[in-house]
Amino acid sequence: MVKKIRFSWQISLILIVGLSLPPARHFLEADMRMHMLVQFPLLIIAGVWIGLLLPNYLKIKLSPYNRYGITGLLIASSVTSFWMIPLALDEVLVLPSLEIAKFISLLVAGVALAISWRAAGFLIQGFFLANVLPMMTVVGWLYLAAPLRLCNAYLSSQQESTGLALVYLSILAIIVWLMSFFVQGQKTDAVEL
Repeated sequence: MVKKIRFSWQISLILIVGLSLPPARHFLEADMRMHMLVQFPLLIIAGVWIGLLLPNYLKIKLSPYNRYGITGLLIASSVTSFWMIPLALDEVLVLPSLEIAKFISLLVAGVALAISWRAAGFLIQGFFLANVLPMMTVVGWLYLAAPLRLCNAYLSSQQESTGLALVYLSILAIIVWLMSFFVQGQKTDAVEL
């Protein structure tokens, strides 16, 4: 068990360091889709992994401040909302301090998700997703339908393809979440029988 945890920490660290190395960063940030739909989620996943590996005593200490996972989900929602703003995407490419803030904030969002998701329960998870996913759809539609470039650092074609991907991804996430609701409901029904 200890070896498994140590190995998991190592993988998280390798992922974070790998994403922060200039060649990987420049490659992922050169294309808007890669920046928003690969780098951002990988940083959040690394944060989730760290959050899952946090010692229980630390999670217990944080629990009074994160009742029902609301605080953590609010943090994750706020962070992801900020990084969908076109100006933030432009500025992060030219300001090293903002780049560092992006890495830290997305990792913190992942840790917050890991700590909060189960505590939230299905109803609060639904409320969280009912806010984040439509916002993602609207941002995607904005990128897709805007008559001009919203991000000066990226081409119009990249903006449009990112917008389309955000719309599809949010629809897919809604479908997956609803399917998990029905699967969970069927498991509950089977237990009651």
